[in-house]
Amino acid sequence: MPATIEGEESRLAPRSLVVRRRPRSEPEKAPAVQTARASQFVKPRTQRPVTTEEVQEFSRPSALKSKKSQRGSWLLPLGLGMVCALLLALALSMVLSWSGRLLDDVHYGYPRTTQVDHLVGHELDPHVQTHFTALNLKGQVLVFEVPGGDPQHSRLLQGPHLVGPGADLAPVTLTFSGDTLHPDLVVTVDGLQVVYHNTGTSYASMR
Repeated sequence: MPATIEGEESRLAPRSLVVRRRPRSEPEKAPAVQTARASQFVKPRTQRPVTTEEVQEFSRPSALKSKKSQRGSWLLPLGLGMVCALLLALALSMVLSWSGRLLDDVHYGYPRTTQVDHLVGHELDPHVQTHFTALNLKGQVLVFEVPGGDPQHSRLLQGPHLVGPGADLAPVTLTFSGDTLHPDLVVTVDGLQVVYHNTGTSYASMR
């Protein structure tokens, strides 16, 4: 039904203009005041921005890379030094071998020949020494004996036969040992020694 406004003439008023009051009930409670905790006042710690340079300085991969680069820096000169030392050793050995062969060519000739004169008691004339000639003929050692004053009774002593590369280049040396009047003959070649016993008139190999 139409509402009326108090203090004025009774007239009809639209319902939308009527103000309705709520009945007072119990007194409203004041809203509780919330106190902020101490942790709420702490501001979050701001993280310092990490620059690219700092990450590269303290990061582990960069340290590993630096160690690898240091290893490579001293491994390369070391390897080159070892190769140079090896080449130098090979060149030195070749030079020594070549120089030794050259000296043997000058001293012993080719084929390698050694000549010695010595009194061994086989002489026809005791004032003339017996002549010995040792020859390395393609690896075969031969010793020629020409008694002093008696060349017609020359003798041939057959020595060892050498095998292997450079066997024909080994020089032969002759030495004498034992009795001074009838010394034994010692033939040395390529580290091998052969002794021929003096029988008083000739030499016989000792086996």
